[in-house]
Amino acid sequence: MSRKVKIGTVSMLLDRKLTGMHYYHKMMEYAEMILEEASSEKPDLMVLPEYFAYAHLDANDKTVTAESIPDLTRPVQKKMSYIAKKMNCNLVFGMVEADQGKYYNVAVVLNREGAYVGKYRKVHLAPGESKYFTSGDQTVVLDLDIGKLGLAICMDIHYPEMWTAMALEGADIIAHPAAWMDYTGDLCESLVNARAIDNQYFVVTSHFVEAPFLLGVHPGHSRIVDPYGRTRTDTSHVPGYAVATVDLDQLFEYWATGKNKETYPTLKECFLGMRRPELYGMIGEQDTKKKWKLKNPVLRGR
Repeated sequence: MSRKVKIGTVSMLLDRKLTGMHYYHKMMEYAEMILEEASSEKPDLMVLPEYFAYAHLDANDKTVTAESIPDLTRPVQKKMSYIAKKMNCNLVFGMVEADQGKYYNVAVVLNREGAYVGKYRKVHLAPGESKYFTSGDQTVVLDLDIGKLGLAICMDIHYPEMWTAMALEGADIIAHPAAWMDYTGDLCESLVNARAIDNQYFVVTSHFVEAPFLLGVHPGHSRIVDPYGRTRTDTSHVPGYAVATVDLDQLFEYWATGKNKETYPTLKECFLGMRRPELYGMIGEQDTKKKWKLKNPVLRGR
C-alpha cells in the first residue's frame, strides 16, 4: 500500500528596505511569483510562512490589512484562492484575521478549487504579540484529499502536548508557517525533528530568509521532515521553494524489521498507544504562582 503525495514549502525574502503598505503589496506579488514557479512541480500541498504579507508591518498596518475569514473577496484570500485553483493545489498561508474587534494570527487552508477549508488561530503567542493579537483556543486538524492536515504556527513548536493532540486526532501532515528568528537554524531544526519523530507524521515548516544571511536574523531553511526526523528537502538559506514526494504510509512503520516485524506494534502505536496520561496530570494545569508567571497575560480567545 502506498499513499504518495507531493508537498512543498516556501522561504520568502524579508526585505527590510520595504516598509508599510509597499511591503504588503510587494510580498503579495512575491508569493504569487514563487508559487507560479513551484507550479511546474505539480505539488499537492504548498505552505507559505506565518502572516507572509504582514511580517514587517507595524501594528497599525497589520490591523488595517486584517481580513474577516472566510471572505474570498478580500485581497489576501482572493489572491490565494486564485493561485490555489490555478495550481490545482491545496494551499496553507499565514495572515491576520479581524473578528468582532479582535485580531488573530492565523493559518488558512484552501483546497485545490480555491475554496476555504478551515483556519487555525495561533494558540501560543510569542512575547510581544499579545499586545495586538488574541490567542486561539483549540487545535485544528482538517480533512484534505491527500490526508489529514494539522496546523501550528511558529511559537507553537515549543509545546509538544499540542502536537501530540493533533497526532491523536489522526494528523498525517502538520503545516507549520513560521517567522523564525534563530541564530543558526539549529534550534528550529531540532524542534521540528523532535515533533515529527515523537508523533510519527510529516512536518512542513515555512520561514522567511533575510539577505545577506547573517547570524540572528531569519535563517530560511524551510523544510519537509519525515517521521524519522530526516529532512526530505530544504530551501537552504536562500529564498525559493522546495518540493518532495513522500509516502504517507511511511507513518505506519513497525518497531522491528525483518520477516517477523508485523508481530510488533508500529512506531505510531508505540508512541501514542503506550502513553500514560494518568501520570501527566500536572501538564494539564498552569500554576501561575510559579516563577514562570507571565508579566503580561496573553489575551485569550472567546
